Amino acid sequence: MTKFDFINDDKFREILERDFVELNTCIETKASKSVLILAGSIIETILTDYFINFPIDGLTEKKVLNMDLFPLIELAKDNGLISQSTKELSTVIKNYRNLIHPGREIRKNENFDYDTAVVAKSLLNIILKEIRENYLNNIGYSAVDIISKLETDALSQPIFEKILQKVHKTEKNKLYVSLIEYDLESVPFGNNLENPKKYIRILKPNISREIIEKQLHKLIHKIETGKKWEVVLLYNLLHEEINYLKPDEIELILLYVLNAFREYSEQKDSIETYVNQKLFSTFGAHMNTDALKQEFLNLICSLVKNFSNKEYVFFAAYDQLINSVSTEKKEMIKEYVLENVSSYFHEKFYNGYDDGNFLPF
Repeated sequence: MTKFDFINDDKFREILERDFVELNTCIETKASKSVLILAGSIIETILTDYFINFPIDGLTEKKVLNMDLFPLIELAKDNGLISQSTKELSTVIKNYRNLIHPGREIRKNENFDYDTAVVAKSLLNIILKEIRENYLNNIGYSAVDIISKLETDALSQPIFEKILQKVHKTEKNKLYVSLIEYDLESVPFGNNLENPKKYIRILKPNISREIIEKQLHKLIHKIETGKKWEVVLLYNLLHEEINYLKPDEIELILLYVLNAFREYSEQKDSIETYVNQKLFSTFGAHMNTDALKQEFLNLICSLVKNFSNKEYVFFAAYDQLINSVSTEKKEMIKEYVLENVSSYFHEKFYNGYDDGNFLPF
């Protein structure tokens, strides 16, 4: 957990973490001017993020973004976020922006040395601590708190919904992202959270489309750079919102997942997992390009070819696939299978499937 784990905005957090590392380097090399500029910038960003997430009456996000450092410090003091002594200490970086422009630095007669830089670093640590404490006091339960609870004690839907009422919107966003990414983390020891999807569905109405779209684009990034199991896992968690994406992005995801399922069609255990997750039923509504239709048919043919007696999961997967399309298309699918799969395979498959005797009991 970083010093800036409480910052809600991802971009702000990345900037802060980068600048904080650079600031420490500047302290070590006694680059005083750089320390003052970075300290002022970091403090301004922390306060901006805070007042966006916990707005003061009459202060819009646009107004907050347009505020300079010292008005933000005044606001923080007036609202009890920092002490009077911290505000007074802030004079060391009050005019840090002047240092960016040499002409203004000369005109304003800004004086500083290494001791000033050390004070600025200390001020940053004080404000960071005070704002973080206030932030945590205001958010109710944090995303980390809830994840920890879910790892040790699965919650029913009513209880989870009740807890969410005590969670600030910023932490709901973090919780959503944490649940999406949870299974991507390798946890060799300790407790595991069961069925994150259950909680994601409850959370979803509280999450902005922008946050969901960002996760969908992470899915696309995994297709381009990640592992197959990561893509399938994320698809399971995110497929219900896939229509948020552009048609070519949807096609990319579905082509990859259909192809992955075709490769997994030789593995009974994998097929059973995806049947239980009802993932084979998610494709039919999107079969609107020739490439998708062909990959869809290829998957069905692979299931028929890889079927062996009494392995009902292949029937169940086939059933989910064909029931995701219209009745007319079901007949066309069967005709395609009969034409493109050896009779040795398709007769054995349809003899079992057509009599409906493929339930696991």
